[in-house]
Amino acid sequence: MSSRSHSSNRLTPLAEDTVGPYYPYSFLDGDRSDLTRLHHGLSVSPQGKPIILRGRLIDCEGQPVDDALLEFWQANAAGVLRTPDIQDDTLLDPYFDGFGRLITTLEPFTFKTVKPGAIAAGKGIAARAPHITVTIFSDGITRLVTQIFFGDEAEANARDPLLESLPAELRDRLVARLTSAPSDGPAIYEIAIVMRGAGETPFFDDLSS
Repeated sequence: MSSRSHSSNRLTPLAEDTVGPYYPYSFLDGDRSDLTRLHHGLSVSPQGKPIILRGRLIDCEGQPVDDALLEFWQANAAGVLRTPDIQDDTLLDPYFDGFGRLITTLEPFTFKTVKPGAIAAGKGIAARAPHITVTIFSDGITRLVTQIFFGDEAEANARDPLLESLPAELRDRLVARLTSAPSDGPAIYEIAIVMRGAGETPFFDDLSS
């Protein structure tokens, strides 16, 4: 039996004569609101500092939204986004895919993950501050896309091209406040996402990172 000369993150291709549809494995997982563990019963966990993002989704009347689906997309702790063209990147974390999802209720949502690292410049892309992309699906809208930054990353935030593109008075609406940083547990960040009206969160046509 020959041994592989190097490791790879690539998945084995499916046979050509298959039936479908086939969904990403993350769609089959009953809980994608906690990315600090891979699956129930496994002791492995992703690299990086665990954090909790608490947020409220607010409608145009200032009331909480309880019928929306939120999807989260982020880099790992090393600042690397898992995409098909970098499956052999040595900085990929095999125990972290960066994708989460949850359904909102009247209570604040809680998303547990690892704090994303800053994304380095490359391939025509500017360097980015640590952030999480959030896509919102709800009745009456096709989708809304925004990004969440971190209040304790002021230096990186000041250089982020997306934040720089916004008027100064709008930038804070994308920044989650650090409300707790215990030495023996995950740091907690909080943010309100206002879908419409006074204090509306900045949204964008499309964001892939």
